Amino acid sequence: MYFYSSIDDNKLEKEKMYSIAVIQKVRVNANIGESVYYVYFVNDSVYYSEDKFYVDVYNFTLQNIIGAKILVKFQESDPQNSKLLPNIRIADSVKTPNSGWSTIPVEEDKRCILE
Repeated sequence: MYFYSSIDDNKLEKEKMYSIAVIQKVRVNANIGESVYYVYFVNDSVYYSEDKFYVDVYNFTLQNIIGAKILVKFQESDPQNSKLLPNIRIADSVKTPNSGWSTIPVEEDKRCILE
């Protein structure tokens, strides 16, 4: 199954879960950051989404962000409602549970690499 995302922040915060997103492509926009397209899996379903941010703020370049693993927050009852957390990168060795994580070992606004 494939799903595309839209964001509802209130519901997302009330039912937040976490998974690993892989960046697929980036489109440069004038004055509003880059559109970052990503894919993630929840309960054997594939979700595609887009988020906007300035990649250089998070020490990425347009070249090295493709394929990067980043934490994604999603709504448990509606996994297509999601948001990237680009400050939290995921080491290649980390595996996510099929349904995602209910908590993460760091604060969402901290910059780190989960290993």
